[in-house]
Amino acid sequence: MTEKRAISITLILILLTFFIPAAALPSNHAENRLDSVSLMRKTIEAKRISTPPKIDGELNEPFWSTLPVATNFVEYSPRNGILPPFNSEVRFAFDDVAFYISAIMFDPHPDSICKELGRRDQIELLNTDYISFDILPYNDALNMFEFKVSPANLQSDTKYSPIGQDVYWDAVWESAARITDEGWVVEVKIPYSALRFPKVDEQVWGINMWRHVRRYQSWSTWCFVDNKVRELFNYYGEVNGINNIDPPVRLSFSPYVTGYIEKNPDIKNWSWLFRGGMDVKYGINDSYTLDMMLIPDFGQVQSDDIILNLSPFEVRYDEKRQFFTEGTELFDKCEIFYTRRVGELPKNFGAAWDSLGPDEKVVKNPEETRIINATKISGRNAKGLGLGFFNAMTTNTWATIEDSLTGARRRVSTQPFTNYNVMVVDQNLKNNSYVTLINTNYFTPDYNYSGNVTGTEARICNKSNTLAVFGRLNVSQEYQLGAKPVFGHRYRISVSKPSGKFQYEIFRDAMDNKYNPNDMGFLTNNNEDLNYISLGYNTFDPFWKINRTQTYFNAIYSTLNTPNKFMDLEFELNHYTQFTSFWAIYLEGAIHPLGTHDFYEPRVWGYVYKRPLDYDFTWNVATDLRKPFRLHSSVSVGNRSENKNFSWTIALVPRIRFSDKFTIKLNSSVSKDLNDFGWVQTSYDSFGSPTIFFGRRDVSAVNNILDAMYIFNPKISLSLRIRHYWSQVNYLDYYTLNAEGNLKPSTYWQDHNINFNAFSADLQFIWYFAPGSELSVVWKNYIMTIGDKLNHDYFDDLAATLSAPQTNSFSVRVLYYLDYLYIKKVFSGKKKGEEGMRGWSPSPRQEDALPTRNLN
Repeated sequence: MTEKRAISITLILILLTFFIPAAALPSNHAENRLDSVSLMRKTIEAKRISTPPKIDGELNEPFWSTLPVATNFVEYSPRNGILPPFNSEVRFAFDDVAFYISAIMFDPHPDSICKELGRRDQIELLNTDYISFDILPYNDALNMFEFKVSPANLQSDTKYSPIGQDVYWDAVWESAARITDEGWVVEVKIPYSALRFPKVDEQVWGINMWRHVRRYQSWSTWCFVDNKVRELFNYYGEVNGINNIDPPVRLSFSPYVTGYIEKNPDIKNWSWLFRGGMDVKYGINDSYTLDMMLIPDFGQVQSDDIILNLSPFEVRYDEKRQFFTEGTELFDKCEIFYTRRVGELPKNFGAAWDSLGPDEKVVKNPEETRIINATKISGRNAKGLGLGFFNAMTTNTWATIEDSLTGARRRVSTQPFTNYNVMVVDQNLKNNSYVTLINTNYFTPDYNYSGNVTGTEARICNKSNTLAVFGRLNVSQEYQLGAKPVFGHRYRISVSKPSGKFQYEIFRDAMDNKYNPNDMGFLTNNNEDLNYISLGYNTFDPFWKINRTQTYFNAIYSTLNTPNKFMDLEFELNHYTQFTSFWAIYLEGAIHPLGTHDFYEPRVWGYVYKRPLDYDFTWNVATDLRKPFRLHSSVSVGNRSENKNFSWTIALVPRIRFSDKFTIKLNSSVSKDLNDFGWVQTSYDSFGSPTIFFGRRDVSAVNNILDAMYIFNPKISLSLRIRHYWSQVNYLDYYTLNAEGNLKPSTYWQDHNINFNAFSADLQFIWYFAPGSELSVVWKNYIMTIGDKLNHDYFDDLAATLSAPQTNSFSVRVLYYLDYLYIKKVFSGKKKGEEGMRGWSPSPRQEDALPTRNLN
């Protein structure tokens, strides 16, 4: 498909979708403006019960009808502060084991309730209604536990802190939901082991409930929340009456066993292996939790989206290993811990090839260091003191080299035993403020090397949240036996107005040329001072055919730190609009009026490449996501007229929802960068003087990702993800870079063309056969090829890629969750002559049987 045809199809689809009507709100909805009394913060009382309810969604226990009712919800969006489309009623109860919630979401058209199925924690991505119960056990307006349930009884949970949200956190709780003639109902049991709360006689928890009616795109809350502010928790109400409860013993074990059958390109036969290990969770007290990972295994983690990297910087890939994504928000402070450093490519991966002798070849060179174990302690107490401790160890990693004539083998160390350590102390302050101290330490005893980074940051806000001041200082230290220690620093300071229609932020971020956090952190380049100003204007209430808008103007001026030299000046304007049809557009334009002085592309310090003035523009359009067919399209163009460099990207993301169980999405993009200039090679003469060669090149990339998912029920799912990335680099001519930063034609000529392919397929079947227990069957296929012969036909290239040597892995993993309280009850019951250990899976009717976290 040519780019002109792709653009034409995009424009036609965009125009057609404007004629698709949106679901109409009830006719009297907009007139129901509430008074100030109705918008005040509310309180509700929870009542103690003697017999726990059966979590079945029936609400037929007599006590439910006698409890105080949390009702009179207020719309949050699209029209803030009015009556929502439909009423809701929520009630709370508790006993010595758990906190119970029942909710009735009235809806006069129950056949129109949206209820798409998905995997756990996907609720916000689906076409479904839901109810969210937000609990702040310390009532500090900072730390919140969120529990969401859909009409199909799909669960989602998230933990919030002052620095953001932990979407990977999975709690231990039960729910049941069903659609009735009056709407839909939900019943929830949240064991106290799923929460962290102070040990006091009378609990007062912050609380709010959010209801989402998908077909109207309406959000409403029990306590009014002003949609013009970011600090939502300040508006939350309270639930009281919870007394004489004790935080339970929080101890659980999750042993696993995994079996693999694998075929690697360099091995003729299939191989097989078994791995086993265990995760342990222990509540040290009511505030802090110990997590341990013994003999971990991440063989079933989704494949990375590998790209061809022509830049001088490392590519940052997302963390997907659950232990490193769940409960790590404390360790994100000061931006000095990148979890993928633990178990990454060995530091001296290339040493195997560097040490090759005549007739020798590398027969084995692991691309990951093997993690022995990892431990983390994290939590926050009633006074807002957060503590975090992380430690991980990787074992010796060896490459194997073989003499092709004699068959003799030898080993080369690519990374010896290494220890990774992080410690954090974080204190909450008034008005959503905080102060933090964090330290990371990387230690390799065999190399007598240690990399240490210490950071501190603080955020201070006023009571009305109209002014926030932020400051950060990081210091890096590198110690090598026999060498002088190397010290570097980075600081950031900002002032912002984070709420209201008009918002702004001004900051300066500066680092010297010795600052290096990359033993455990991630930084593309140092030695840069950046000055930034952002001015924004937002509309939050609907007008005409528009629901809301955001418009921001940004100006960024950057220089080298040492010496103080100009790097870049950029002006950026972006705008977002959501229409009442729930279409959305995003427009962005940027210009570098003085060009860019790039000190990193030459790959030799002291040289600079001066890029000319350039500008770019991006246009995104997204159709109504409630429809069975949704299209997200994007067109970007960039231009540097002085050197005739023109780039463009077209991306189409169609999604088809065939039913509430079956969805397919294709993410397809095509890009070209014509007459791009970039580094090719550096050669040195006998005096060590460099000659830096650049090339004029056409760079193209095609990226296709197919995602298909079939959900049998909330516990069983099948998903397929196929990705093919193809990039070509065609060099047209070559230049040398002079001392002034300009390019001069060169007679240099070597074939540096690149034809790069990365193909991956991940097929995953998951069955949550018991609370917190999981059976997963995964097939993974991976192919990567790189050559210098260009192929101009996509399908020919794809066929050649699929016929190349590939890595196949088929694995079966069983993980079983064991809770200490349940084990204790089973054994104590057996001693008393009860039925004992008839089965390990807890029954919903057992008071002390605790469901567990879901490993998704």
